[in-house]
Amino acid sequence: MRTPFLVGRRIYLRPLDPADATEAYLGWLNDPEVTRYLETGAFPTTRPELERYCADLAGQRQQIMLAIVERQSDRHIGNVKLGPIDWIHRRGTLGILVGERDFWGKGAGSEATRLLVEHAFARLDLRRVDLGVHADHAAAIRVYERIGFKVEGRFREDLYHEGAYRDRLWMGLLRSEYVRPDSPK
Repeated sequence: MRTPFLVGRRIYLRPLDPADATEAYLGWLNDPEVTRYLETGAFPTTRPELERYCADLAGQRQQIMLAIVERQSDRHIGNVKLGPIDWIHRRGTLGILVGERDFWGKGAGSEATRLLVEHAFARLDLRRVDLGVHADHAAAIRVYERIGFKVEGRFREDLYHEGAYRDRLWMGLLRSEYVRPDSPK
C-alpha cells in the first residue's frame, strides 16, 4: 500500500497527488457513462487541468480528497471527497467517483463512503455529513441509506440531466445516528 490513510477490507484511501493525473483518471473524467450523475463531465478535461487540480489539493483544510485504491492490485479506481468542511458548524459534504467500471456494484464505493464517514465523525469530530444525489440514481441512494443517510429534502428540477430537468435529493447523516457495521445492535 502506498501512503495509506484509511484502510478497509478490500480498499484503502490515500491522499490524491499529482502522480495520480494518469490517462486512466483523465479517461474517467471524459467518459459520459462514468460522469453521468456528476457535475464533472459537462466540459472536457485536459491533462494540464487534471495535473493542476491534483497539485492544488495538497495542504487544504477545507476539503479532504482521497484516492480509492483496491488493496489487492494497488490500483487507483476512484476518489472520495469530504468538502467543503464547515469547521464552525462541524459539517462536511461528501462526494464520490468510482471511475473504473469493473468495480461498479462490487462494494468499493460503499466501503470508501463508510471509511470517510467514520473518519469524519471519529477523528474530525464533525456532527453531520451530507450529500446531494440525483433523485433517479437509485443504486447510489440505496448505498447511502444502508450507511444511514436519510433524505432531508428534494430540490425540484434542480439538475439539467440527459435533456430534462430532474430532481436532486439532499441526504444527511448525523453522528448521533451513525451505527458502525461492527457495533453491537
